Amino acid sequence: MKKLITTLFALSLLPLYAVAAPGDLVSVPAKPTADKPLKLVYTPASTDSWMKSQEVYIYVCLEMNNNGEWDKEKTPWAQTNMTEYKWKKESDGTVSYSFSNIKSYFKLTEAELQQVTGMFVILKNDKFQTSDKYIKFYKNSANAPKFNGTVKFSVNVPAGTKAVYVTGTFGKEGTEDYWKHADPKRQLKKVSETKFEGTLTGVPANLEYLYVWGPRKDQCEFRMGHRPLGGRVSVSDKVDYWGDMTLSVTAPSGTKEMYVSGTFNNWGFGRMMDSGNNTWTYHVAPGSLNGSDVIEYKYYSKDSTNAGEKRGNRKIKFEGFATQYDEIRSWK
Repeated sequence: MKKLITTLFALSLLPLYAVAAPGDLVSVPAKPTADKPLKLVYTPASTDSWMKSQEVYIYVCLEMNNNGEWDKEKTPWAQTNMTEYKWKKESDGTVSYSFSNIKSYFKLTEAELQQVTGMFVILKNDKFQTSDKYIKFYKNSANAPKFNGTVKFSVNVPAGTKAVYVTGTFGKEGTEDYWKHADPKRQLKKVSETKFEGTLTGVPANLEYLYVWGPRKDQCEFRMGHRPLGGRVSVSDKVDYWGDMTLSVTAPSGTKEMYVSGTFNNWGFGRMMDSGNNTWTYHVAPGSLNGSDVIEYKYYSKDSTNAGEKRGNRKIKFEGFATQYDEIRSWK
């Protein structure tokens, strides 16, 4: 009996990842908080055989405020092949990566640290990658400030933005304060070219909100769903682009990179985002239009005037939450 008890005790000390299924990413501790050291352990799946003979690097972003978005990128995708991003290969076949301090690793302010709710992780190298993995962070409730209806809003926005307001469920549905756009009482102050801040009072703890730049309903940030306040006394957000200026283009199969050049970027080369299935997107900030909704533009497969599509400049007028869908049949 004593031998059995000893055996069970020893098994209880095995690391959490000993029972992880192939393809699982787990954390040590199992319920991590953003202000404590963290170790990630990944058990390779059958499709991850490349990890045995090749180096494995981490691409990692944080989730803020339970918004489900990839925020606070540690380093760009193409710059992760450095020693500091390398996973350690363990003797049991797993790989591990450790963070001594999330705050310093991502260069967070104390306010930002309080907003961390999760971490998105991809294991990769130049040729292979896993699907994205998610690690949830738990709150240290003892350090959470008490909500009193006063909230500091801080938001980074696209360059050229002239005004920013907070809109949301400040009042009940049907009242004037319910999703009112460009309310002077909720206008934030510009503190730099791409940052606006302000402190609002009388804010409900369960507020759902968005950022807008004008009175029209379409002059709003583009995102899937509203931002939840969740009783926080300060938020630090990012608007990647305003939602009514989007280019989407289907390129010929085999296209490895895409650029767009137009009146909105002084005919420079703006790199487009790979959306999969030979589709690429680019978001034009309203401030880049110089007071006009009409733009001219052209697509390129490289940042060179010799790599453009076989046609003259395209011309389009944006209206509302419009997305312009284009197609390139062949390159020069």
